[in-house]
Amino acid sequence: MHINHFTLHFSGPDKELESGFRQYFFKLSLPIFRWGFVMGIALYGLFGLLDALAMPEVKYQFWLIRFGLVIPVMAAGILLSFHSSFEKYWQAAISVIITVAAFGIFWMIAMGPAPESWSYYVGNILVMFFCFTFIRARFTWATFTGAVILLMFEITSIWLTDTPLIILLRNNFFFISAVIIGMVACYSMEYFARKNFFLMVKLEKEKKKLSNANEKLQHHIKELKQAHREIKTLSGFIPICANCKKIRDDQGYWNQIEKYISEHSDAVFSHALCPECLEKLYGHEEWFNGK
Repeated sequence: MHINHFTLHFSGPDKELESGFRQYFFKLSLPIFRWGFVMGIALYGLFGLLDALAMPEVKYQFWLIRFGLVIPVMAAGILLSFHSSFEKYWQAAISVIITVAAFGIFWMIAMGPAPESWSYYVGNILVMFFCFTFIRARFTWATFTGAVILLMFEITSIWLTDTPLIILLRNNFFFISAVIIGMVACYSMEYFARKNFFLMVKLEKEKKKLSNANEKLQHHIKELKQAHREIKTLSGFIPICANCKKIRDDQGYWNQIEKYISEHSDAVFSHALCPECLEKLYGHEEWFNGK
């Protein structure tokens, strides 16, 4: 299998497989995409309970972000997936939806009071795992989205919130580790998906070759059978009576010569009298002819 090991795209002799793989991957992933974002909507909304418990003074602002921005964007993505042209931009749609979901959490972190807001970054670790592993984002798109989320995390932590250095370093360690783990998982999933597709295509080609060879073999068998029917002949030693000229068959029975030959060849007999037998039986040929 020839691929670009950075982008995972098919390359070289297998370059023509890229278009087919994308169609195959889309059809395979579309139900997962839809159910994944249904689950995402449920979880993102459920975490609204945490807003009320952890930061009740800003829970309504948080709920506005959750239910007024992020969840409608996810729902729009699900609805757009039923459009006939969705295949062309579904990876970009994943990137946009995930980025909006992460942006919503960073917005809450910037709005929320410290120190409670400093731990809200964990929500975006879940968002990234969701992007890298669950909804079938391809490696290049998932990596790009993860980089954008990481950049937003640094901007929010350093410039928009007064995060202490030790907490900033701790959060960065976990956040960057999560990005790396997600990238490795996403890379592995897409690599094996491409390998399975490659083997499937190769198997189909071999099956087609085998089918063609089988069709040719069947054609040759028909030709041989037809040739056998056309050239059916007698061969070997044939026991024949020296007096009556009957022939003994394989079961030991004696048959008239014409019967034996008819059964063992395609010859057809028509009975007539030779001149000698005509003379012997009827006296004279002219008398037999009515003269």
